[in-house]
Amino acid sequence: MLKDTWKEIGRLESLFLEIIEDPTKKEVLLYPICYCQLVRKESSFEIDLPKLISCANKTFHTFRGRWQDILLELDLFQFITPRGDVIYGKDILRVSSPDGLTVSFLPEYREIFYEVYSKLLRYWTVLSKISSYSKRNTPAEAVHMNALIFNEELFSESAHYASLQSLRFPQESPFFEALKKVSEFYAKLNERGETNTELIEDALKELSGFDSIYYGANLGKFKRDLEVLLRETSKGRKPFVVKISFTIGSGHGTGLLSRIFSKLLGKLKELGGKRWILMNSGTDYSSFTGTCWRRQRELPTHA
Repeated sequence: MLKDTWKEIGRLESLFLEIIEDPTKKEVLLYPICYCQLVRKESSFEIDLPKLISCANKTFHTFRGRWQDILLELDLFQFITPRGDVIYGKDILRVSSPDGLTVSFLPEYREIFYEVYSKLLRYWTVLSKISSYSKRNTPAEAVHMNALIFNEELFSESAHYASLQSLRFPQESPFFEALKKVSEFYAKLNERGETNTELIEDALKELSGFDSIYYGANLGKFKRDLEVLLRETSKGRKPFVVKISFTIGSGHGTGLLSRIFSKLLGKLKELGGKRWILMNSGTDYSSFTGTCWRRQRELPTHA
């Protein structure tokens, strides 16, 4: 597991939050996603670098940049020469041609390969549900974004994002502080097996003054679900994961997200790549998460 993700933000989480601030750059995620798919296909952590670049670049639409700069900025990869020399960090910029080189995740990410892959797919799901050009300076957008992150069970990312928005929008701070506490509850549960019910109690106190509907978010249902979670957990029962729903007329309802999902999926299908369907298909994603740990045994333990 990623160690203490509820407390200290890691490189993956930081990268995601950076892209959230500028989602026009979301296509850089195609490099690590392509890499993971190639690893699963070839059962090897070392992938021909030209193959990775080709896989990622052919689906770019808006983002452009030198592949050396992108891979350096991602800070997830290392190159291996035919002689076995390893190139990483700023030395990536010295590479003029990908020919003859293989690429792999840095060792710390290979060790948690399927966890990284799962996170990347969830990141892509969140980013695909928002407009690349939507405003980031309104409470409504911040509430919607935080709910999307939380609903994908990206609890470390949700806690950090909520903390930032609490500072950005002081008047809305109680909502973001509440969501931060609920996110920390689940992050601690996942990472350490802890059930800190005080976090849920504090979250309910923060939400006590809110109306049932808040920027389209159904806080009435959210609070009721948290009360049930608190009651069940206090009795020693296994915690369940709550979600934040939106009213149909809010502009962030299920109907809108379904239309966005369908439109995106249609475009991906037009590209002719079945592998891209995996990024957005709920069915494929559920199938993936249900089998990924079994498949990990088939991968080599060393690069």
